[in-house]
Amino acid sequence: MRILTVMMVLLLACAAYGAEPRLGTLDRDKSGTVEQTEIEKGAPAVFKKADKTKDRSLDRKEFEKAGGTPLRFDEIDKDKNGRIDIDEFRAAAIERFKQYDVNRDGRIDRQELRSRQAPIENPQLLFFF
Repeated sequence: MRILTVMMVLLLACAAYGAEPRLGTLDRDKSGTVEQTEIEKGAPAVFKKADKTKDRSLDRKEFEKAGGTPLRFDEIDKDKNGRIDIDEFRAAAIERFKQYDVNRDGRIDRQELRSRQAPIENPQLLFFF
């Protein structure tokens, strides 16, 4: 009976850990939170990785292949030229960050992330795409 109880506790702990939102590479300083500066500084690397044609812009195909949606592309493409440049990309990520920073302390913790979004595999998709 005790073995069964211990196994059940371990199973529940593992399930809870797996459901915990992961901040991944966004938390560059490993503080357990994501600060706005980390989003700003991380934007160029995420952008560069998605820019498969290396033309310093994302077309709709590149954006969607990286995990974005058509609606999100249209939101980010402020000048409506069919391309997203780094400035549009970074500004959109910062705006999304501000939406998730519900207590306005300049950082997003796991609780804020959990309260606004179901756990996702790649948190970069949440802010950048």
